[in-house]
Amino acid sequence: MSNELERTEGSPPPAGRWVKILVTLWGGALLLPAIPLFLGFCCLLEPLGDTDALNLGLAALVAVGLYCGGTMLLAGSSALAHRPPRPLRMAPLWGLMGGFVLSLAIGLGLWQIEGGVPVLSPWFIVLAAAFPPLAAVTWAADRQPGQLTRRRAGVAFAAGATVSVPLAVVLELLIPYTIVWLLLELGEPVRETLEGLVSLLAGGEVARAVTSPGFLLALFALALVAPLVEEFVKPVVVLPLLKGLGSQREAFLLGTLAGAGFAALENIVYALFGGDYWAGIAALRALGAAVHPLGAGLTTLGWHALLNRQPGAGRRWLLYYAVAVWQHALWNGGQVVWLALASAMFFGPQPPETDVLGINIAVGLLALLALEGAALWVGLRTLTGRLESERAPALPEIVMSDRTVALWAVICLATLLPVGLGLLHGLWR
Repeated sequence: MSNELERTEGSPPPAGRWVKILVTLWGGALLLPAIPLFLGFCCLLEPLGDTDALNLGLAALVAVGLYCGGTMLLAGSSALAHRPPRPLRMAPLWGLMGGFVLSLAIGLGLWQIEGGVPVLSPWFIVLAAAFPPLAAVTWAADRQPGQLTRRRAGVAFAAGATVSVPLAVVLELLIPYTIVWLLLELGEPVRETLEGLVSLLAGGEVARAVTSPGFLLALFALALVAPLVEEFVKPVVVLPLLKGLGSQREAFLLGTLAGAGFAALENIVYALFGGDYWAGIAALRALGAAVHPLGAGLTTLGWHALLNRQPGAGRRWLLYYAVAVWQHALWNGGQVVWLALASAMFFGPQPPETDVLGINIAVGLLALLALEGAALWVGLRTLTGRLESERAPALPEIVMSDRTVALWAVICLATLLPVGLGLLHGLWR
């Protein structure tokens, strides 16, 4: 009887009781410290510290605690109380994109007013960071979320921001760099390697720059390690929510929501370190708003196949995960290569009056990101449209022959072996 009360007609079965308890506890842990922090932040009349970064960081903590914590606490307690969930209603795309532009404009204006920065400006920066990923999910769903409920969608978004991001930080940054700096005592060689890359770029030595260990190290971290880690941890948080979802389309959308939460918090972090350039960073990040939702949705499709024991589920998971990593690596790697070539004056000398990035560099990077971003947005919408409906047949089984697997292994070795040799040569030279 309780399960029936928790379900709407045609909705998937409820998650297990332990999932509801964990969601409730995690939501409370996020919400409780955010309430006094919010009250204290709103009482500020002067900026904290000498920079605005601290104010934005506090606002981000408050926003994440209040929204994500409140969403998870409400969802978990409602599920434990067996309250029926409401169907998901998605905001219009024009509203989300308009909200992004409006938040960007107001936040940028308030950023210039010293008296308004501590209390008002950071909130609009947070909104500008969250709107584009949500718009990507709305674009993918075409405002037709199927049988997804507001409860599951909210938990997926909140968990993607508050669980997947810390996991990615630990796996992508803390563990590898702790090993390199402390266990292997390679901190100084790595620092010298990166300094050498900067020196080559400043001197315009293109050939040596793109073959230097520093460039290979940056490319390895951003175009390989980051995609491999992030595309694995983003959809993990929705695995308990996939129970009973028979539709691939709904599973994909649930994954995109987790990716949107991940992207929203990541956008805030980039804005936090961007300082006075936060608006430009937010605009550039908006071009690639489909990267994280698309990757998380693809890997969630693989997990959905495994959980439902579909034929060829293992190979299907591997393929979806590989495509997710590939599109993420293409986005990250393209920026690294472009900035390295442009900084080394590969595309010609820059005018002396230009700031940080030359005009040609900035325009070229913008064009590159716009092209890649548009392709990702189109791919996101196309893939969602082709996924099965509730009664449609499953996607055809993906068959890979032994020759195909061997060829793929050779390509991977041919790509990674020079990178590894270059890094080793640079670190121990």
